[in-house]
Amino acid sequence: MPDQRFAYVPVHDLRTGRVAGVEVVPRRPHDAVAVVARDRGWDARRIAELDAGTAVSAVASARAYGGTVPIQVDVAADTVLHARGRLRAMLGDATDPVAPLLEVGPPIAAAAPAEHLVPALAELRRWGFRIGLDGAGRAFGPEVVAAVRPDVVKLEPDLCGGVLDAGTGAAVRAVIEVSRTAGAPVAATGVHDAGRLAALFTIGVAFAQGPLLGGTRAAPEADPATRAELLGLLSAAPQPFTTGSAPPAPERPAAPRPAGPPVRGLAVPAVTLPDDAVGDTAREALRARPDSAGIVLVDRAHRPVGYLDRSRVLLQLAGRFGHALWAEKPAAELADPPRTVDERTPLHRAMEIGLSGDPARGYDDLVVVAPDGTCRGVVPVAELWRRAILPPAASGPRPVPVPQAARTA
Repeated sequence: MPDQRFAYVPVHDLRTGRVAGVEVVPRRPHDAVAVVARDRGWDARRIAELDAGTAVSAVASARAYGGTVPIQVDVAADTVLHARGRLRAMLGDATDPVAPLLEVGPPIAAAAPAEHLVPALAELRRWGFRIGLDGAGRAFGPEVVAAVRPDVVKLEPDLCGGVLDAGTGAAVRAVIEVSRTAGAPVAATGVHDAGRLAALFTIGVAFAQGPLLGGTRAAPEADPATRAELLGLLSAAPQPFTTGSAPPAPERPAAPRPAGPPVRGLAVPAVTLPDDAVGDTAREALRARPDSAGIVLVDRAHRPVGYLDRSRVLLQLAGRFGHALWAEKPAAELADPPRTVDERTPLHRAMEIGLSGDPARGYDDLVVVAPDGTCRGVVPVAELWRRAILPPAASGPRPVPVPQAARTA
C-alpha cells in the first residue's frame, strides 16, 4: 500500500517531451529529514539512519503503485558515508528493472569530504544504483562532478530561476560545461517560468521538473497532456548547443552585461621557483607547501613561463625510476604552459578562461599577471565558481578552497 507521507514530481526529458522519471518527495515540508533532525538535535549517524530508512520507504511507496517510470529519491551526502548499507534494500525488486537514481544532496549534520564521498558513491554504483548530484555548484564543486561522473547533475531552483541574469546565467553555463565534460546530463528543478525553461533548454539542460511541468502530485503518474504542451513550448526555442560548440547566451531585453569585479581581488600568493630549478627542488617545494595546488615557474623578470601541477608532477616523480630520471633535470621539462589572466580581467571572463582549453587542465590554478606580465599570484578555479554562484552578500572573505587533488603529496 502506498505510504501517504510521500508525493511525486515527474521529471521530463526536454529532448523528447516524455517523462524520464519521477522524484519521490515528502508530502509535507515538516516531514523532511532535515527538519526532523533539526527539531530533535540528533547526531550525524542517527540522522543518516533516519534518512536511509526514509529513502527506502519512499522507493517502496512509489513501487506500490505498480508503475514502470524510473524512480528518483533524495539522500544526503552524510547518509552515503554512514548508512549506505541500508540503501541496498531498494535493489533487487523484480517489479522495477531500472535501479533507483540516488539524488545525493548536501550533508545534513556532518561534513562529507570529497576524499570519502567519491569512493562511497563508487561503491553504490557497483551495487547497481544510478547516481545523481543534487545542487551542483553549491553542494558539490567541479572536482566532485569530474571524479564521480554522475548519471545526472541537478541545478537548484534559484540557479534555474536566474538563468536570464548575467551573473547567475554564467554560473549555470559553467555547471553545464563541467558536467558536459564529465559526460553527465543536467536537470533543472523548480521550473515555473516558460521563458526560463526555454533558456535552460537552449544552453544544454536536458531534463526539467517543477510547477510549470505539472509539479507535485499524489501518485507517480504522468499527465498525458504534458508532452504536447512541453513540445509546443520548446519548439520555438533554439536547439541546444552540441559538443565542441560554445553555449549561446539566452536572449533577454536587458542592459549590457556588467563587467563585474576584477580577478585580482581573488588572487592568493603563488609558490614560485626560477625557471632553471630542477625536479628535486620542485618536489621539496611541494612538500613544504601542502596547501598549494602547484608551482609557477618564473623567469628573471618574475614573469610566469611554466606551471607545475602538484598531482601531475608528483605522479611523474613517484613512478618507477621517476626520482632518478627527474631529480636533477630541469623542472621546466615537466611543466605545462601557465594559464595566465590579466589582473584587471572581470570575474565572468576569468571563469570562461578557466573552462576553456584542455579539459585535463580544467582545475589548474589561473596565474594572475600584472600589465607588465609579472606574476601577481594565483586563483584556484574552485574559488571562481564560488564567487560566481554565491550571492554578493554570501561571497565575503573566506579561506581559499584547495582542489582535492592538490592535497595529495
